[in-house]
Amino acid sequence: MFSEVIKNKVCRLPIKTVKVKYMKGDTGSIKNTDVALFYLKIMRKFITCFLLMTALFTNSAYCADNADIKENINKSIENREEYVFLGDTQLSDEELVKTMCEYFAEYSNAGLIDASVSFFDEDENGFTDTIGLNYRYSEEETAQILKNIEKKEKALVRYVSGKPNEEKVQLVYSYFCRNFTYDDELNYDLKHLYEEKSGTCCSFSLAFKAVMDRLDIPCKVVVSDDLTHEWNKVFINNEWLNVDITDGIRLYQTGFPNAHLRTFLESDEVYKARGYKENT
Repeated sequence: MFSEVIKNKVCRLPIKTVKVKYMKGDTGSIKNTDVALFYLKIMRKFITCFLLMTALFTNSAYCADNADIKENINKSIENREEYVFLGDTQLSDEELVKTMCEYFAEYSNAGLIDASVSFFDEDENGFTDTIGLNYRYSEEETAQILKNIEKKEKALVRYVSGKPNEEKVQLVYSYFCRNFTYDDELNYDLKHLYEEKSGTCCSFSLAFKAVMDRLDIPCKVVVSDDLTHEWNKVFINNEWLNVDITDGIRLYQTGFPNAHLRTFLESDEVYKARGYKENT
């Protein structure tokens, strides 16, 4: 089954309860199903899947609409819309799941919606045309969460103001390494990250990129080929160099002076030699 293929590709995700409901006048009761990692069940009018991700899916070819769909999802969340309409886009179920997983890995707004995402085939042509979103917080709560995150990010920008770009990157990196811990419960959203000073490779990478964006320093999120890890690259001194906050936290906690800087701003060649394999 497709769900088994997904399970073989994703690791370290907790069990989640998924609500499955029927569309268009079907008044059948809602049923709850406990699933590990992902649950994908194709029904006549509806597909539901669990998408709590800290990583991307790999190497398959994507439809040209992939990037547009992620942007549409993000705009829908910003506008507090319950549905994302895909129009005539005809992505296979597997492609759409991968697109959603990319969204959860690349966009911090993913932390505002529940990991249970509903796929609907309204016109019954065999392709999903609508994505249903479930929000984790009220509109007022969401506004306050975003305001608090913005406040934290702007404080970091002020903290490094006036420094050369490389020093700015080091100061932000060191701030996370010294003040945050890894969250074994795998909470991936920025709200939890800043409130609890605890996060995952996904939330660290997204938070770091958000601050770099405010500093106008080119930065991107990178995912390992086995989907177990996520880090950043920054463009410094005319080259892309790697920044891994999760590894930096581990090194910092050894207690050795400046241990977290031992792997800071390393090249792709060094990262590959240390066992990092980037998803391409």
